Amino acid sequence: MFDRRQIRQGSKYLTDESKMTGRADYVVLPNDEAELREAMRINHSKGNRMTVSAMRTGVCGGCVPTDGYVLSLERMTGVIGIGRDERGYFVRVLPCTTVREMNSLLERRDFDDLADITPGAIESLRSELVPWLYPIDPTELDGSIGGNIACNSSGPRTFKYGPTRDWVRRLYMVLPDGQGLDITRGDICADGWRMTFPAGRELYSFDVPRYTYNDNVKSAMGPRFGKDMDLVDLFVGSEGIFGIIAEADVYLAPWHPTVSLIAFLPSDADALGMIRDIRADDGIGPEFLEYMDGGSLDLIRRVRTDDPAAIRIPDLPDCAGAAVFLDVAADGTEDSRIEAVCRMAEAHGGDASMIWCGRGREDQGRMRDMRHAIPRSIFEYVASLKGTMPGIHKMGTDMAVPDDRADEMMSFYRKKLEEAGLEYVVFGHLGNNHPHVEIILKSMDDFEKAKAVYAEFARKAVELGGSPSAEHGIGKIKREYMRMMYGDEGIEELRCVKSVIDPKGILCPGNILEERR
Repeated sequence: MFDRRQIRQGSKYLTDESKMTGRADYVVLPNDEAELREAMRINHSKGNRMTVSAMRTGVCGGCVPTDGYVLSLERMTGVIGIGRDERGYFVRVLPCTTVREMNSLLERRDFDDLADITPGAIESLRSELVPWLYPIDPTELDGSIGGNIACNSSGPRTFKYGPTRDWVRRLYMVLPDGQGLDITRGDICADGWRMTFPAGRELYSFDVPRYTYNDNVKSAMGPRFGKDMDLVDLFVGSEGIFGIIAEADVYLAPWHPTVSLIAFLPSDADALGMIRDIRADDGIGPEFLEYMDGGSLDLIRRVRTDDPAAIRIPDLPDCAGAAVFLDVAADGTEDSRIEAVCRMAEAHGGDASMIWCGRGREDQGRMRDMRHAIPRSIFEYVASLKGTMPGIHKMGTDMAVPDDRADEMMSFYRKKLEEAGLEYVVFGHLGNNHPHVEIILKSMDDFEKAKAVYAEFARKAVELGGSPSAEHGIGKIKREYMRMMYGDEGIEELRCVKSVIDPKGILCPGNILEERR
C-alpha cells in the first residue's frame, strides 16, 4: 500500500525553484510502479486532484499544487538496466533518477546489479574503450530524468545534442485512471491527424492538434504535435497533464574529453560579436556556447566578496565587462581550436593571455560553478524576499529566437528593462539565441512591472518567429504564453486531448492549461 501523509504549512512539497508556493492536503509516496498505479486508481475513483512532484527543481511552478494531493515520485529512483538497438546503447531508469546519478554509474561501469534488457548489452558496453553517457545537460544535474522528459528540458549542450525529446526511446506511462501504457518510439503513430491507442481495457482516440510547433528554435512549448506523430511525443513536454512517467529508456552517447575556455571581453557588444563569429566558424565546433554580461560578472564579484570560498576561481580580470564560455572537443586537434578562439577574442578587444583554459575535471568544474553561481544567487535572493513578500517569485526569461533576429531581441530586452527602471543580468545559451534575462526584484512594485515587461518580451519573441519558453517548460507561471503562441484554437485542441485522456481533469491541474472556472 502506498504511503500517504498530511502536508503542513511550509512543506517542501508546496514549492519549487521558482519560489512560487501552493497548497495541498496530502502527499502520496509510491515506492514502485504497482503502488503508483494503485494510488492513481484509488484517487481517480474519488476524483482527487493529483499534482506530480519529483526533485522540485523546476522554475515554472509545474510541481506546485493548487489544492488536492501531491504525488511525489521521490522513492522511484535508480537505474534498471541497459539495452542496445540499431541506434546504440540506452539506459532504463525510474522517473526520479537524476542525470548525475545515472552518469556517475555509467562512468564507473557499475553494472553488476542491472538487467540486460537486450542480451549482451551490458558486456558490450563494459568493453567499450570510453564510457557512454547521457549527453543532455539540463543545467540542473540533480533534477529528475522523468521531470526533464515531462518538460522536454534542454540546456547548454542542446547546441550540439538537441533537447531531451531526441533522446527518449521508450516510456512506461501510468494514465490518470491507473492504467499502464508501455510504448517504444515507433510502436504507435497517428493515422494522419487521428491518434488511437489502447491502454488496459480502454481505447483512447482523439484528433491531433494542428497548432504549429516551432522546431526552428529551441522550444519547450508543450507537446510536439503533427501529422502521423509518434505517441511518445504526446507525453514528452506535456508536463504530466496526460500521464505519469513510471519508467523511461534514454539513449546514450560516447564520452569524449573536452577543454573549457572562458574569454573575457571589454563589453557586452564585444562578447556578442565574438559569439557570432564562433557560430559562423565551422572549425571550432563548440559543445556549448554561453554568455555572461557585465551585470553577471559583477554579481559573481559580489558573491566572492561576501564569501571568497563560494566559488573556487581566481579573481575576475578588472577589465572584464562580459565573458564567453565554451567547451571544445579534445580530440588531438584542440590546440588549433583554442588558437582560433584566442584570435577571435583579440579581434573583439580581448586579451588572449586572460583566457581561462580548463583541461582537467577540477578546473572545468570550477568554471561551471562560476557560470551556475549566477542563477543560484538569484534563486537564493528571491527566496530571501518571501518572508516580507510571500507573493513574489523569480522573474527570468526563457526565450529563444532565430539567428537573424537575435540582435533585435537583445536590444529589445535592454530597452524595455531600462525604460521600466528594472535592474537585471543577462547570461546563458547564446549558441541557441537563448539568453536568460534575470530581473533583480526589490519590491512588489518591481514584481508587477517585471510581469508587464515579461509579457512584452514574450510577444516580441513570438513576433520574431521564436519561442517564449525555450527549455523550462510552461508550468503554471507561463500559461498565458501558450495562448500567445498557439491562439485560442490551439488551446482548445489541447483541451480536447486532455478531456479524452483525463476526463475528470485530476492530473496536474493548472499545468500548461488554465483551469476553467
